[in-house]
Amino acid sequence: MFPSPVRCGMGAQGSSMIDLHIHTTHSSDGQYTPGEILRRASRIGLSTLAFCDHMEVAAGIEGLELAAGTGLELFTGVELSTAWEGRERHLLCYGFDPEGKVVRSLISDACSRIWGRMEEVLEHFRGLGFRLEREEISGWGASVPTGVTMLRALSALNPDDPRVLRYTCGDRSDSPYLNFYRDYALEGFGKSVLSELPDLFETVSLLRDEGVLVLAHPGNVSGDFLKKLKHEGLQGIEVYSSYHGPETMSCLRDLALSLGLLASAGSDFHGEAIKPGISLGDVQGRPDEALMEAVRESMSSWR
Repeated sequence: MFPSPVRCGMGAQGSSMIDLHIHTTHSSDGQYTPGEILRRASRIGLSTLAFCDHMEVAAGIEGLELAAGTGLELFTGVELSTAWEGRERHLLCYGFDPEGKVVRSLISDACSRIWGRMEEVLEHFRGLGFRLEREEISGWGASVPTGVTMLRALSALNPDDPRVLRYTCGDRSDSPYLNFYRDYALEGFGKSVLSELPDLFETVSLLRDEGVLVLAHPGNVSGDFLKKLKHEGLQGIEVYSSYHGPETMSCLRDLALSLGLLASAGSDFHGEAIKPGISLGDVQGRPDEALMEAVRESMSSWR
């Protein structure tokens, strides 16, 4: 039995809760199904939410059907993995038609290229002395492989390896999947994945008319970088995120205001087993109403 989520993010602007960055089992690193999340959302008082799975839109299709008649407002969403100057950058797209060809083709093409490089990933880990087979990673979710994918596969075939035990019961077990991703994915096998990701600026330009584009958990991003992205079609940044401390959120809020970008808010909830300490609805601020209206307008164009 998992603990009940903490009710957070109510803020001064109202008592309803909004969480625009939630992962489901349609991501390879999500713990709960869309239906389970919608039921939890009703219990804790969420009013508006968005499923933003990694390179996968199926939760939006399923969620819209399940949310009908519940009183919950569900936005379509997706978290797109892109690359820029040797780094992975995540882009959120809201309000798009999940059956539309443009977004689906972008995802399909990128995922096909990434999975085409999986033999390199397997060889990387084998070169480190691990046992690892393709069938151990291919069944975890329909989207791109993640830290969850890789650590679960390594744990299944190398349960007693001290390097794996660090994450399952040792000094890195406080947040095993995120820690594993940071320790292994940013080097080695992560480079194979990164090389096949779509370019961030090209992705923003391609999708500017498909939905509302928001840069996910941007951290200490520069204003000049955001200006260039806005010119291509970026509409907002994720100011309020579990990745950001109070000082970073304050800086991003000011940066958004100065550049005419909209502020978004999301917990990046994956489930307690995946990201301990991050609860559904655990958001320390609210998205701009103008962003909410932009997403509603985008959805009304195809619903």
